Amino acid sequence: MRAKVAKKDLLPAIMRIVSVANRKSVVPILSHVLMDFRESCLKLKATDLDHSIIEDISAEVDTLGSVAVPAVVLSDIVRKSSDTAILEFSLAEKGGKLVVIAEKSKFELSALDPADFPEIALVKGTCSFNIKSADFNKLINRTKFSISPEESRHNLNGIFFHKEDDRLKAASTDGHRLSVSQISINVKESIQGIIISKKTVFEIKKMLDLFQDEVSITFNANQIQFVLGNVIFISKLVDGNFPDYKKVIPEVSGEFFVIKRSDFLEIIDRVAVISDEKIRSVKLELNKNNFSCYVANSKVGSGRDEVDVDYDGQGWNAGFNAGYLLDVAQTLQGETLKIFVKESLAPILIIDESEPESLFVIMPMRI
Repeated sequence: MRAKVAKKDLLPAIMRIVSVANRKSVVPILSHVLMDFRESCLKLKATDLDHSIIEDISAEVDTLGSVAVPAVVLSDIVRKSSDTAILEFSLAEKGGKLVVIAEKSKFELSALDPADFPEIALVKGTCSFNIKSADFNKLINRTKFSISPEESRHNLNGIFFHKEDDRLKAASTDGHRLSVSQISINVKESIQGIIISKKTVFEIKKMLDLFQDEVSITFNANQIQFVLGNVIFISKLVDGNFPDYKKVIPEVSGEFFVIKRSDFLEIIDRVAVISDEKIRSVKLELNKNNFSCYVANSKVGSGRDEVDVDYDGQGWNAGFNAGYLLDVAQTLQGETLKIFVKESLAPILIIDESEPESLFVIMPMRI
């Protein structure tokens, strides 16, 4: 086996590969990347058995062959070579090691038998459709931050996708907040509801940031497959039932106030420096044409900031986690936020007036 690959082609691919390979696995082959040299092509594969990735990159191949080498070590070698390097790969005459030459650097990597690498089967799905990468990326951006970090709540450890009429809807919750977004989609098949795992969400997000064309998505009851150009990403779906999130969405009626998103973000961000680092609680107060944020911390002190707003309703106040409020304000892009309020122990509903297809619900906390 002998081949040459330019660093500029190999590095982006190997960084995607290494994030999937399971470097802590007790099964050695799962921490390796399979390098399969074919005519004018290098096919890279990695898997942790729950997530798999396959990517083709251009290569100058003299002799065909395959080898499995440690993914992290290979990625470090590629990353630290010069930007203009052409990496040469070959098998050592003895010992079955992979020889890597990058300009004046030479490495010999221990290799495992490629026949031991798990087979990665493409998904044969009951539903398949294409979606603009920008649209799918937007759904992820609007919902990823409220995925539950608690592994014990596995049905909340991802984003729930389903179709209603001609809309693809995404929702996530950690039990304290809810994010919902939707886009129009031209898909005849029914999408009853699937939960895409947190790791899958963040791996796909990194790819979508660099990909401009349509994404092909195929899934069945257990797996989902994404095709982004020359990259195939396959993942198991989360096995569980997502809660009926619609029940906790307050009605878009009653009292509300309108505030500049930048004002909302800046006031809470400034005052939150006084809050307890763990709880991060702040108290929001609303009076006629006035919105304020207040924090009292027995160990540090207190702080208050306020701004004029468009509001002519009853006085209102409630406590919230400042981080949850900031996540929404930092995610949205519009100039103004419309915030619906009720009693102090009721959740608030936040909508970007320029983006009504997304909404955010935040539960209050006792202060």
